[in-house]
Amino acid sequence: MTTTSSCRGPSTDEAPCRVVCTREATPASVPFLRRFAGAAVDRWELSGEVRDAVAVVVAELVTNVVVHTTSDDVTLCLGVRDDVLKIEVRDRGHWQPEDHDRPDPAPAHAEGGRGLDIVAAYSGVPAVRATAAGTTVSTDLRLRSRPGTA
Repeated sequence: MTTTSSCRGPSTDEAPCRVVCTREATPASVPFLRRFAGAAVDRWELSGEVRDAVAVVVAELVTNVVVHTTSDDVTLCLGVRDDVLKIEVRDRGHWQPEDHDRPDPAPAHAEGGRGLDIVAAYSGVPAVRATAAGTTVSTDLRLRSRPGTA
C-alpha cells in the first residue's frame, strides 16, 4: 500500500491560520499527523502546553478513524481564529460495529473506550457530524493570549 499525502500550510498571509493534511487511514498516519499538527502549533508560536494538548487530541481523533471506520483516508484541519484553535478530523468511511458490548463509560481497567472523553478533557466536548459521506469530529481548544495579542 502506498502512502499518499496532501498537506497545506501553515499559512503566512493575514487570513486566519489554517492547515490541512490528508493521509491514508493507517496506523502510521497517527504519529505523522501528530507531528504535522505540532509543526503548525510551533509555526503559529503557540505554547508548549497547547502543543501537548493538540498532540493528544489529534492522536485520539485520528486513531478513532484508523480503528473504528472503513475510511481509506483521514483529513486533519487545524485553524486559529481569535483565541480558539479548531481541530477537525474527517473520514470518508462508516463506523465499524464493535465485536462486543462495551459499557458507557468504559471501566477503569478497559484498554479503550475513552478517546472522546480524553478529547473533551483537553478541549471541551467534541462535535460529531455523521453523514453518508463520512464523519467529521471537531473540537475547539481555547487559547490563552497568543504572542503579539493583547
